[in-house]
Amino acid sequence: MAVTQGELDSFHRFATKRLRKSEEELTIDDLVIEWDSMRNREHINAAIREGLADIDAGRTRPADHVTEELRRKHDIST
Repeated sequence: MAVTQGELDSFHRFATKRLRKSEEELTIDDLVIEWDSMRNREHINAAIREGLADIDAGRTRPADHVTEELRRKHDIST
């Protein structure tokens, strides 16, 4: 996947701040892994917030109904 200028700028800002704060020696790989984790964490937290809002609004279905629907859709036996 090609990198965008926005992603490169975001990584540069992150890496610069992280290196200024750190007393330990970090590799570029360390920085990339930490940056990617941070970005994924934001997406995960957003998905959790969305799920909690769905629960609060009553937009839920029983798990056994969803499981059965997925089994039928993907032809999975029990």
